[in-house]
Formats: sequence, structure tokens, C-alpha cells
Amino acid sequence: LIVVSSGGVSKPNSPVYKFLNIFGRIMEEKIKGEDDLRDMYKRLDKEEAHLNNNNNKDATGRCRCTYTVIRPGGLTVENARGVKALELNQGDAKSGRIARADVAALCIEATFYPKMTGGTTFECYDADTGKTLAAVGANNLMRGRNKSTDDVYMSGRERRGDSWEGIFVGLEKD
Repeated sequence: LIVVSSGGVSKPNSPVYKFLNIFGRIMEEKIKGEDDLRDMYKRLDKEEAHLNNNNNKDATGRCRCTYTVIRPGGLTVENARGVKALELNQGDAKSGRIARADVAALCIEATFYPKMTGGTTFECYDADTGKTLAAVGANNLMRGRNKSTDDVYMSGRERRGDSWEGIFVGLEKD
């Protein structure tokens, strides 16, 4: 299962969250949905273990049914830039802009690498637009791009790759 949520959804004090939450408390509902999904899959794993049902388990004993939560930054209608232009992150500390077509590609490609993407939550955006949540809103409105390495905040959890498999390497499970 692939769920598309929103960058900044777990940071209710961020400007991005506050702004987007104006529209029908959408951010509150998105984080509730994410949390409910994670709880449901934890219960499913426990039920499978209790029933000793190995029909739906992989070689490590984990349930083959899994989820991936993708939290895109500000969505654009620009052409897809492709995997080499993207950055993934975890921890909901950084965001940027991303083409809808790139989010769609991430959703599809994540299904091909369930051992790497299953049970994970990650943010995605064009690498050259990544900013802290405090700075990203204005940067997105101005369609800004990072001009030098001085403009780049590094969380230490960035993931980039030359291929879809490569960009998913190192994602941490929820």
C-alpha cells in the first residue's frame, strides 16, 4: 500500500503545517491517517504472529503486506525531472517542491522495492529546492532553487540516487 501524505505533517508548529491546516484541518487529518495506518499494520503483524500464519510472511518472518508513506513537498505541474534530481529525507525536517509526475513515479517505483520501502515514511522533493520547514514555504512561493552549497541545510538523512533502487537504499523503517 502506498499512501501520499504531505511534508511537514508531523510538525504542527511549522509554518507549512499551520498554513495548510487552514483548509479543513487537512494536516491534522493526514497525520491521523498516517498514525492509524501504522497502527493497523502493527496489529496485522501481531495477529499473523498469534495465528502462526506463515502463508503471508517473507523469509524474515515479517508480513508481506506492507505500506509506504510518501510525503511530497509543494506539488508543481512542471515536467518530471527524474530520480537523479530528487532527494528523499526522513524526520520531517526538510521539504521543497516536486513535480506531480515525479511523485507518481515514486509511488510506482516504491512498489518494486518493498524490502527497502516497506514500513517506511519519507519526504520527497527536488534536491535543489530542499529547505528547512521554517524556510520552505516562502521559497516554494518564490519558486526558488538553492544557488550554492551555502543555501543547503543538511539533516544527515538525505537520500539521493542515480536509480530508483539507489535512492531507496538506507531508508529507515518506522
